Amino acid sequence: MKRPFSKYLKGTANPEEFALVLGALGAPESEVELSNELMELWNESLGQIADSGDGSGLLDRIHHRIALEESNSVARRITLYGNLLKVAAVLIVGLISSVVWLNQPIKVVEPTYSPIVETVSTPYGARTSFKLPDGSEVWLNSGSSLSFPRQYGAVRKVKLKGEAYFKVAKDGKRFIVETGQGQVEVMGTSFDVKAYPEENFETTLVEGVVKVCDKTRLLATLKPGERSVLSTANAFSLKAVNTDLITSWKDGKLIFVKEPFVNVVRELERWYNVKIEIQGNRLKNLGYTGTIEMETFGEILELLNTTTPIKYQYNKNTRVLKIAGR
Repeated sequence: MKRPFSKYLKGTANPEEFALVLGALGAPESEVELSNELMELWNESLGQIADSGDGSGLLDRIHHRIALEESNSVARRITLYGNLLKVAAVLIVGLISSVVWLNQPIKVVEPTYSPIVETVSTPYGARTSFKLPDGSEVWLNSGSSLSFPRQYGAVRKVKLKGEAYFKVAKDGKRFIVETGQGQVEVMGTSFDVKAYPEENFETTLVEGVVKVCDKTRLLATLKPGERSVLSTANAFSLKAVNTDLITSWKDGKLIFVKEPFVNVVRELERWYNVKIEIQGNRLKNLGYTGTIEMETFGEILELLNTTTPIKYQYNKNTRVLKIAGR
């Protein structure tokens, strides 16, 4: 059986030997014999390889195959690692960029704030009253203008040219009235500011507290019932007054008590939108006492004519009134 089986393994068995081996493989009683024969053939084959020196070639081929498989495996791993490194590089760059961006100081770009400024003006011969954005009330005298922002910042600031009476609402912010001669600062109070160009800068406090400043320094802190005057010659004075007389214009009245006639004339010019010329210095210092309320300009002329030693001449076309003593 040994020889036919050996030829079968080598593929040289004839039909009879091939049939004999197949019959033995299918018979259980031949199992032990076949097993022994296979072991002997195996040992013989190993002995022949060792004697002929062919074993080194076989081992070289085996080692080469193993090395090739390992090389392919390493190459596959390198390719995989390379792809992973590319992905990691992208992630690292993104991470670094994110870290750098997160650690940059935050620059807050503040919007440019340009407040919208409104101006209310009253021509000569007119007066008006209105409320400011914070609820403060304003009475604006003839020939005056007040500019103010629609929305206040940290400070409530308005600009006055002429005369205005203020009743300031309290909201915790300072309220500043700027004029060409100086400024008045309050928190919440009622006061009158008179700042016509080329005239005295006057502030009269009705209630509360105000600080009066010129262009460079604090002049005074007023108490209710006090009036400060900064003259055109830069002379400063402070005295107690009857505030009702000074602020009566906001109620539609002009009240004079021994007021120099030159001052009365100035008020009448603005009140009635006329030009008044006083002829002679004697009249300028004449003291005038009287109340003007709702009278027409013609009625005022008759009133002056009967209460003061004057004569006048009025040109309706030029609206110029000339007054002289009589």
